[in-house]
Amino acid sequence: MNHHATISGKRLVQILAALALLVVFIVLLASAWGSVGHRFINAKAVYHLPGEMLLFVQDSAAFGQHASDADNRKGSDPTEGPKHYIDLDNYPNYQSLPRSYDSVVALYGTTTVLQNGILPWATIWCYDSLVARLSRGDWNGALLSASDLGHYVGDGYQPLHITVNYDGQLSGNSGIHSRYESGMLGSMAYGNRLAIRPDSTQRIESRADYVFGYLVRNIGLVDSIMHGDSYAKATSGWSSGNPVPAAYYTALWSYTGAMTLDLMQGATLALANLWYSAWIDAGLINPAGVLRDPPVQTADFRLDQNYPNPFNPTTTISYVLPVGGTVRLTVYALDGREVTRFLDGSQSAGRYAVQFDGSALASGVYLYELRLGQFSQVRKLLLLR
Repeated sequence: MNHHATISGKRLVQILAALALLVVFIVLLASAWGSVGHRFINAKAVYHLPGEMLLFVQDSAAFGQHASDADNRKGSDPTEGPKHYIDLDNYPNYQSLPRSYDSVVALYGTTTVLQNGILPWATIWCYDSLVARLSRGDWNGALLSASDLGHYVGDGYQPLHITVNYDGQLSGNSGIHSRYESGMLGSMAYGNRLAIRPDSTQRIESRADYVFGYLVRNIGLVDSIMHGDSYAKATSGWSSGNPVPAAYYTALWSYTGAMTLDLMQGATLALANLWYSAWIDAGLINPAGVLRDPPVQTADFRLDQNYPNPFNPTTTISYVLPVGGTVRLTVYALDGREVTRFLDGSQSAGRYAVQFDGSALASGVYLYELRLGQFSQVRKLLLLR
């Protein structure tokens, strides 16, 4: 009896292991562009941004680091999966599909809409979250929303995330999804060929029309990917089984490489346009590129002269942050030695003041520096006994 129980237990472990592998496979299959493509889109989008958005430019590495956060949530958040795709061609006359989520639900029902995926609306909702976080000076939260927005935009520029034939299962190209987005770009040979051309951003007045616009354009490329798969199979002589030979990926890149580079260019520019628009909608900049007063009524990054100056033994140092972020305020001796560090952490947008006590210091000139990302200002203060 115990022997049979032991065998049954082993069999259960095998079954659970197989199911776990299946889940992993499904998650990978649903991850547009894989990690390489998503990191590239998030990190490179900053090259299109104007100089007024230096705070975003400096965070390019963080955007890349968090590029796959949305994918990683799929295992714990059952609402996340449908946000990464839309089977656009499941809708009749999809070019004229209503832009409003509520309108589409009214026409087809919640179950159908969720089954077909909600990528365009997830993109718009994430944009709204980014604007709200920027408006209240939540820089860390804005970074995460901006990263998620990049992921959803990237999904929208992967044509196989816009079609019911997402894995070539309807056209004799089964398995093309992972071969195209992960197998080809996941290799160093072709992932390293990704590049963009810096362009200029524009304000997006209607996010819904903009998102649906690129989705409708990109679904037209599905057939090219399927033809590329068929061409690569014929050229390499491979049709099924693992491992997929390098000759297949060489042929697939030769057929789809130029198109893929155009998709990456489009994705990075679309993301930059949405980031730029979010800054405008949050009141940080205007379309002419001139800084506007954010809700906290601060217009720029500024370190004020301490008052009084000269002082003995205390003085006040005040400063202004246009947005939140990681802030460091430090006092140095003229030889570069650090005397006091008031702050080295996160602060929201606003006006701040700190008291500096020089009781333990000798008379003389000292420097104090304020840093916010790549922004830095330095002033002198004079202690007189």
